[in-house]
Amino acid sequence: MAGPRSAIASAPPGTPRLFASALARIRLSHVWATTAVVIPVLLITRTPLATVDLTYHLRAGDIMLDTHAILRTDVFTATAYGRPWLNQQWLAEIVMTTAFRLGGWFGLVALRALLMALVLTFVFLACRAAGAATKRAAWLTLASGFLLTGAFKLRPQLLGMVCFAATAWLVARRRTHPQGVWIVVPITILWANLHGSFFLAPLMLGLAWVEDRWVHGRGSGRLLLAGLASLLATMVNPYGYRVWSYAAGLATNPVIRRTITEWQPPTIRSYTGAVFFLSVVVVAAVLIARVRRPVPWGSLLSLGVFLAIALAALRGVWWWTMVAPIVLAGVVPNQPAVTERRDPAGPLNAAIVGLLAAGVIAAMMRWMPYTGPAMPDGDKLWFAPAGITRELDRIVRPGEVLFNAQGWGSWLEFELPQNPVVVDSRIEVLPQSVWWKYYDVSAGVEGWQATLDAWHVDVAVLAPDQQSDLISRMKADSGWELVYEDTDGLIFRRVSTPLPAAGSSVGAIPRSSR
Repeated sequence: MAGPRSAIASAPPGTPRLFASALARIRLSHVWATTAVVIPVLLITRTPLATVDLTYHLRAGDIMLDTHAILRTDVFTATAYGRPWLNQQWLAEIVMTTAFRLGGWFGLVALRALLMALVLTFVFLACRAAGAATKRAAWLTLASGFLLTGAFKLRPQLLGMVCFAATAWLVARRRTHPQGVWIVVPITILWANLHGSFFLAPLMLGLAWVEDRWVHGRGSGRLLLAGLASLLATMVNPYGYRVWSYAAGLATNPVIRRTITEWQPPTIRSYTGAVFFLSVVVVAAVLIARVRRPVPWGSLLSLGVFLAIALAALRGVWWWTMVAPIVLAGVVPNQPAVTERRDPAGPLNAAIVGLLAAGVIAAMMRWMPYTGPAMPDGDKLWFAPAGITRELDRIVRPGEVLFNAQGWGSWLEFELPQNPVVVDSRIEVLPQSVWWKYYDVSAGVEGWQATLDAWHVDVAVLAPDQQSDLISRMKADSGWELVYEDTDGLIFRRVSTPLPAAGSSVGAIPRSSR
């Protein structure tokens, strides 16, 4: 039977022959690496896009691209209009909006897949640099990918995760490529303009320096200088040192800590919390099994720091999920080196890689019809109620204020740019007093009518799972009229504001206004 070399010899000259040669050179190690990256990407690509954060970023990016200036004040809400906004994530908004302008919703899905692939690729490379063989690095990366499913939403945090994973790789390879740690400095500059997790760059360099200096006794001055340079690099942004107060303010904001699940400590009642605690048990068991070869305390220090970050808030779990596999890759010995040399090439490897690539392409195909700004049909978007959106587009007039379910605020800002909402996803921008009043109104607490009057609300867009008490009170109040209801929610309008006749174009927001 003809082998790979005879197949290559029989291939026609030129591009087909080169392609056949490339396929024949795909080795088992390539299959392992591809599988570790592609399978999580394939699974997440089939899930909807969550608009709860995404679409207000698109709106902000649109404004900045049109005005060529960073958006520094709130222009979205009726309750904080004109209030200063430290828009630390401005660069991430530009990136996402550019993808949307180039490819619509398909462009956003493609961007999400690319960012996920980069995160997992860097985790894999970091595991390899830490000492894991290809197969073990692939399994560790695959485990990380499954634990990260809740983090793979298209928002600035995903860009921050790319920066984190790239930094972790550069730190993991510092002993073989010591000059590479300087690359962390420009990464930090980007990071400080993308997401509030930028402080993790100097933290990782600092932990690496402590490990090298106090565990191995050969601390690198280069590593220490790179850490200090990274710390200074966080100031290279439009707001300077104030990005640090922004990051600290988010972590300590009482409204965020009390009402946003991601900012609360993990529990076993959620998928992310359950798998996090399971991963802690697994990591502990692996480390205890190494009783005859004690784990360097420098590695335990890194695990401990990121474990503390994860225990403080659910969103901190993502950083633990990327660090733990890399630490395990460095402390768990490999099988005998001969197994690493068994890396056969062959057509089966090419077939597996091709099958994985075909799966990703097939998952992307469902988004191909949506290369423009029009709202996708079906269940392709989360927190984007289709029927309510269509009805609001028909009945609201420019400038009318919307009292909204908080989870829909970002979407309404995007779809109805001429209508300010009461609240959105930027918890830190609105005064705390507004939030407490908002929750009182949503709960139908006595005085809700006066608060809506003070905010000059014309239309209420309510979700039954968040505002059931307010819904019952509005239905019984003669000052409000139910004008629309479906399984997602309800729309009420003040009775003093007449509705346009059926089929009328009054109040319709032209799509070109975006």
